[in-house]
Amino acid sequence: MTATARSAQRDLLADLDEALRDLARQGLRRQITAIESVDGPLVRVNGQPLVSWCSNDYLGLSTHPALIDAAAHASRAFGVGARASRLLAGTTSVHVDLEERLAAWFGAERALVFPSGYLANLGALGALLSAEDVAYLDRSAHASLIDAARASRATVRLFRHNDVSHLETLLARGRRGRRQMIVTEGVFSMEGDAAPLADILELAERHDALVYLDDAHGAFVLGERGRGAPEASGVSHDRLLYMATLGKALGCQGGFVIGPSGLIEYLGNRAKTFIYATALAVPVAAAASAALQLLDTEPALRGTLHERVQQLHELLRTHRLVRQPSSSHIVPVLMGESARASRMAEALLQRGIWAPAIRPPTVPRGTARIRLSVTVRHTEAQIRQLAEALAGVMRDV
Repeated sequence: MTATARSAQRDLLADLDEALRDLARQGLRRQITAIESVDGPLVRVNGQPLVSWCSNDYLGLSTHPALIDAAAHASRAFGVGARASRLLAGTTSVHVDLEERLAAWFGAERALVFPSGYLANLGALGALLSAEDVAYLDRSAHASLIDAARASRATVRLFRHNDVSHLETLLARGRRGRRQMIVTEGVFSMEGDAAPLADILELAERHDALVYLDDAHGAFVLGERGRGAPEASGVSHDRLLYMATLGKALGCQGGFVIGPSGLIEYLGNRAKTFIYATALAVPVAAAASAALQLLDTEPALRGTLHERVQQLHELLRTHRLVRQPSSSHIVPVLMGESARASRMAEALLQRGIWAPAIRPPTVPRGTARIRLSVTVRHTEAQIRQLAEALAGVMRDV
């Protein structure tokens, strides 16, 4: 390495050190936490037993014996990794089976599986939008949606969270592109509230716009049959572009898009994160198929989850811990400043509760929070423990 190159590297590392110190001064520096063991919501971190309230394993399937057995069988038959991208040697009969099951679950013609939900959004929006288009995004949309829309070079307009009137104003005065697309979430990951999907679709149809829905936190949980936010809102999946994940309620990993054969065929040929990424690991794909079969035979899991959610909501209202609780399995407790949220999380940790502080840039400045995720594996006793701990810690913090 030349002297100039060494100097440039030193300068880079010095800049990075200063940036990290600045994050620490703002209370925004994060550290990776390693889990040593898992038993449903019970985890061990640094030797300390904790009840986790930050998992997205809503239906408790990540440790279900049926999924573990399916993954083990696939490992023995196909190995661990997929060995290539899907268009080369990465597609197995396991991937095909999973996509067929996903399409059948949502009543679609076909499905396409990506290695992660983030990659599904980047790939799908990147393939469907261009510099000739306009994308209207909810201001609280997931980072992957915002990144994807901007990377597509489309004109990006942000509308106030779940504000259909503001969206209508933007649509009415915005420039007409080749394609107009409204991008939103079924259940918002940090707010826990649902998009007014029926109103958005009605507005989209009046303005000749498409709707792209990221239903990562609604799929397999919401709706009478677990078909997600569209079913819960009383609208058909074929009225929108639908994406969701395997890594939340199904307890696995990966993202997917469902829709007409033409859409899926196009994405398979144009979505870069599908074309150039190694395929989803075969054992994970097998486990996801097993999860779908399980949900067909055990629909009561969703009912149990909703019971747990209602119990937590009632206790939070009783203790006056939230002004307006969400209606879903994601419950934010707003704290305001990042330092206060961090103190709250640390105090809960001392009481055996793992609920990390959510701080900017994940949420807007001044809206740091404790984000609670209810799962079917949480017990009534654990929910009471959480509410009482929150009430006690809130007084101290």
